[in-house]
Amino acid sequence: MTDRRQDDLFEGDFGRRKPRAPEPAAKAPKVRTAGESRVRSAWFNRSRGAGAVKLAEPRDTASQRVIVKARFVVHDKVGAGGGGGGARSLMRHTLYVEREGAGRDGDEVKVFDRHLEKADGAAFVDRCADDRHHFRIIISPENGAELQNLRDYTRELMHRAERDLGTRLDWIAAEHHDTGRPHVHLLIRGVRDTGRDLIIPRAYISYGMRDLAQEIATRELGPRLENGLSRELDTRAERAAKLERPTHLDALLREHARDNDVRLTDLPQDGGTRGPLVQRLNRLEDWGLAQRADTGVWRLDPELEDKLTRLGDVRERERATARLMAKEDRGIEPERLRELEAAHSSQRATGRLIGFEQMGGDPRGPFVIAMEGIDGKVWTARVATRERLREIAGVERGAILQLERSEPTLKPADRTILAVARENGLAYSAELHAQTIPSDRANYFQMHERRLEALRRVGIVERSSEGVFRLPADYEAKVRQYEGRGARQDVRLTLLDPHSLERQTNYRGPTWLDRVSLGLEDTSQLKREHFGREVHEACENRARTLDSMGIARDSDDRLHGDRDWQRQLRQIEREDLLNRIERDTGRVPHFARDGDRVAGVFAQRMHAAERSFALIFHGRSATLVPWRAEMDRASNQLIAGRVNERSFDFKVGREAEKAMKAMAPWLGR
Repeated sequence: MTDRRQDDLFEGDFGRRKPRAPEPAAKAPKVRTAGESRVRSAWFNRSRGAGAVKLAEPRDTASQRVIVKARFVVHDKVGAGGGGGGARSLMRHTLYVEREGAGRDGDEVKVFDRHLEKADGAAFVDRCADDRHHFRIIISPENGAELQNLRDYTRELMHRAERDLGTRLDWIAAEHHDTGRPHVHLLIRGVRDTGRDLIIPRAYISYGMRDLAQEIATRELGPRLENGLSRELDTRAERAAKLERPTHLDALLREHARDNDVRLTDLPQDGGTRGPLVQRLNRLEDWGLAQRADTGVWRLDPELEDKLTRLGDVRERERATARLMAKEDRGIEPERLRELEAAHSSQRATGRLIGFEQMGGDPRGPFVIAMEGIDGKVWTARVATRERLREIAGVERGAILQLERSEPTLKPADRTILAVARENGLAYSAELHAQTIPSDRANYFQMHERRLEALRRVGIVERSSEGVFRLPADYEAKVRQYEGRGARQDVRLTLLDPHSLERQTNYRGPTWLDRVSLGLEDTSQLKREHFGREVHEACENRARTLDSMGIARDSDDRLHGDRDWQRQLRQIEREDLLNRIERDTGRVPHFARDGDRVAGVFAQRMHAAERSFALIFHGRSATLVPWRAEMDRASNQLIAGRVNERSFDFKVGREAEKAMKAMAPWLGR
């Protein structure tokens, strides 16, 4: 049985799903009871009952919305005396449904059925003892609290379902009010009134029963357009008036402003729009982004959008930093916490990774990354996209890295747009793109047009009636300015060692600690406090480890040894890495050399101390090639390419298949 704590979660969207085709007719399952040789076949006939129920057409937005969540539970075993595993789980679930405090006003839940206001749940479980299966269904109307009687609502729904299914149903139900939305737990026996197994097509539960539930709720509460939808829009507008970031209300204020002045008399007279706009003006005034110039007149800040963007980033960053520190069981120490963007433009911070956390609701970014520096401070920085975090994917907790500020850069799409436009008099369209770069596909053109449409909305480019975009001569500068709006900056991240200090102390290979001891790393900020003190202690322990390995000795606070002692460490690391791959995969591993052609399936990325490798499987062999961030998108896919010094030029998918045919002679050798 699954975790019952999930049964009351209704945080999904009430939006309409896309209709899907009805499922094909299922074969009748056969169940053999203990001690019997007969087969009890399930009743299922597409010409009658639920199998022939036509799915309702998608309803308009005026319909009341209802979530129907269903589970089909097969009993583990069926014995002559009952008590199968599924029946036991049914008893536990029934006790959960009847739990105290889940009823209206915190009262005890009372199970009901088609006739009784207080049904016998234990008797229902006894009736299910020899059944093959049962159904668990949760029905959650969006405005369930406004329904006059959830029990009558459920009874009518089940009456309509019985008519569709062509059989009388044995069921019990209970209403729960202990979550944010009242809902009904419904248990249905898996047996028809004829004694045969009851089969309900999944499509009927997903669409047919849901449409019935929405139809009954709409009839009782009226169209959602008149109450629920309008109330939802009002709630969204009221919420937007308080958000510390740019919203659609700010755009409306700009539309009705004259020379940055907004007058009440110029605002829409519709109360649902006018009220939130006035609330927004008052909130902007509190933040110093609008001033009351006269009675009923506000003057907006000329840089309103940029400052709101920055304000939103600051708030999201504060929340993300607090979440990050809480996850790491760290309290925020204001005297140690620093923002890289607020430091000197040439500031570089080196230290161990604490972690990163998403800012806002977009999983693509931005993120805030935190690091404990060798100067004893805790540095945080804004990372614009998830792509920039690929460098630290799969590293150990406490890996050593360096952060430095980076100015906004052009997206790859912007570079392609600019290249096409320069060949066509600063004009871009899908047709011009196809003529300039014939190898690109149609969906690639659409992606670039969407990017240009977004830039058109902010006034950077123009679009003619023929659909051709016109770029300004300073397109690159304007796009950079747009990407850095609100004083946003990005961070450049460099991985110095994928291992923690503890691992580096005894690591069989070159480490960041070795480079620190040799003076090859910038340690001008190193202090003997907090993490800096740990670095000093780790360097001493590392020296003792190397001395015991007979590779280098510690004297005069510096490591001494043979001239090639670091080369020896690299060789030991390579051998250990190859042995681990052969032990874990059963394949014969080797490192690709410069100029080698390699093809196979990209299995994973592997971290060595000074660089990362991509592991490629081909037959019984495993090849290590230089890793590139772009390769992560080709995980578990066919890949083919050639090693070019410390890089790997590769192709994926069909292009890789073509390359493999051309590479056949080299692969054979």
